[in-house]
Amino acid sequence: MSGRKRIVEALATVEGISAHITNPDAPVAGDAWPVWVISNYTGKLCSVAVADYDVLCILPAAYAPTTVESGDGFLPLLATALSKVGTVQTAEPVAIQIADSSTMPGLRIRVTPRER
Repeated sequence: MSGRKRIVEALATVEGISAHITNPDAPVAGDAWPVWVISNYTGKLCSVAVADYDVLCILPAAYAPTTVESGDGFLPLLATALSKVGTVQTAEPVAIQIADSSTMPGLRIRVTPRER
């Protein structure tokens, strides 16, 4: 199973999160998905690449205190779920750009899935 699929399975265990394999067409608060950001090679011939993913999670946008409260609540739950399938490196608040060029508040969590 790919690292992306393991991440999605982990996201699906978090209450209030709707896990997606890629970004949904019309994302809403609680949607989360992995985005491949880089593959690192060990520098050895025929070495297997280690992929890093940013997990994006949309937060509610209507009222700032609700956005902050939602982010504070989701972050430890997401990090705990993701740590079961890989190494959680960083987490930060972000403005996630949507296809129509608008942005939504969210979380970005960098994770390196473990090989199975």
